[in-house]
Amino acid sequence: MTIAVRQMTNRVHRVRVSGTLSWNDFQDFLRESEALMIDGKIGLLIELENFAGWEPSERWGDVSFFLKHDADIEKIAIVGDPRWREEALLFTFAGMRQAEVRFFPELESELARVWLTD
Repeated sequence: MTIAVRQMTNRVHRVRVSGTLSWNDFQDFLRESEALMIDGKIGLLIELENFAGWEPSERWGDVSFFLKHDADIEKIAIVGDPRWREEALLFTFAGMRQAEVRFFPELESELARVWLTD
């Protein structure tokens, strides 16, 4: 499993997630994201590439990062195989957070980028 973060614009970052997401890799990503939020709100383009889901763990119920940083994220665009749509939206707390979260099928990745940077 890998998570790679790359800056797209001043406040928008691309996050590529591949394989099976482990709790430890996710925690590393959260620490990196916290550093990006120091200067203000950010947007995230999450690209699921060859994504295989989440590693089984009871720790996924920990919502402390969400509670602490909900206001620090402006928009989240998720791009991936439509079979992951519902789980990815649930995982990102779509509809329960201040940031707007949208899922885009892989063929609409450019639309996701445009929406995110508007």
